[in-house]
Amino acid sequence: MGAIKNKGRKLHQIERVPYEDAFLIDDLLTTRTTVLSGEPKAGKTLLAAGMGTALINGEKEFLGQPVLQKIDHIVFGLTDDGAPEELKERMHDAVPDDAVTIFPVEDPGDPGYWPGICSDLMDIRPGLFVLDNVIGSLAPGEDISSPVTAQRIMRSLRPISDAGIPILLVTHTPKGTGEGMSVASSPIGGRAIGAGARGLIALRNSGKRGRRIQTAINRATEDLDIHVTVRRAGEASEVPVWERTEPGLRVLRLPKAKPWNEALITQIVEEQPEETSHAGLAKRYAPTVGKKYETVRQKLRGLVEHVDGRWVRTTPSTA
Repeated sequence: MGAIKNKGRKLHQIERVPYEDAFLIDDLLTTRTTVLSGEPKAGKTLLAAGMGTALINGEKEFLGQPVLQKIDHIVFGLTDDGAPEELKERMHDAVPDDAVTIFPVEDPGDPGYWPGICSDLMDIRPGLFVLDNVIGSLAPGEDISSPVTAQRIMRSLRPISDAGIPILLVTHTPKGTGEGMSVASSPIGGRAIGAGARGLIALRNSGKRGRRIQTAINRATEDLDIHVTVRRAGEASEVPVWERTEPGLRVLRLPKAKPWNEALITQIVEEQPEETSHAGLAKRYAPTVGKKYETVRQKLRGLVEHVDGRWVRTTPSTA
C-alpha cells in the first residue's frame, strides 16, 4: 500500500476552513505556521509580544488589522540568553501571569525531543506556540542554511500545527542582498523554511525608512507592506505599543523612557519610606518593579542615600 491509498482523500472529504478560521490576526498571523523574520535587533520579539498581547486581551485590532480570535494561553519556546526575563518585562502587567508559559528550547539531537514537545503542547492546548528563535533551536552540528536542516525543522513542527495549534517561528534574515532578502524567501534557510509555512512576515528596520512589515501569506486578501513604529507603554514599562504610520511620514523620535531605577528613585524621594538602608528599600520595592532583590539593592547604591532622616538623590559629584 502506498501513500496515495493510505492517506489520499477526495476533495469532499477534506474539512473546509473558512477565512476567519485561517487567521488569528487578519492577513497577518495564520492559524497554521507563520514565519517572522528580520535582522538582529529589528524588533521581532517585540512584535511577537505585541501580537500575543492583542490576542490574549481580545483587542479589536492590531496595527489596523482585525483580531479575529481571542486566545487564553501562549507558550513561548525561547533560546536566547536572558530571553525569559526580557519577555516578562515586555508582557508584565499587560496580560494575566498565567496566560503565558515559557520554556527553554535546547535540542540535544535526540529524535524524541520534538515529539515530546508536541505531546506536551497537545496536553496544554495553547492558542499559540511561539519558537523564538529558530537558529537557537538547532541540534548540535546543524546549519540552518542547509535545506536538509530547514526541512527537518519544519517536519518536526508540522505535527503541532496539524494538531490545531498555531505556530509563530521567529528567525533571522541572512546577510547581504542575495538569496533570502525578498519577502518570499526572507528567513535564513530560504525556500525550505518558506515552503513549509502558511505565512511569511518580514520585519525590516532601516534608519532612513524606519520600520516596515511585509507579508506573503496564503489566503490573505492582500499582502501587507506597512510602515510601523514601536514605543514603550510608559516610562516605567517595557511593554511594546505598536502603531501604524503613513508612508513617507517622518516619525519624531520620542524621548527615551527613563530606566526603571530612575523612576524608582523618583518614587522613593516622593514617598519617603520608613526604611533607612538600601537593603530595606530593595526588600520593599523589588516586587513593585519586578526585579530581583540583589538587582534593586545594587542599582540604588550611589544613586540615592539617607541623609538627616530623608532619602535624597546622590549628586553627580558624590556618586
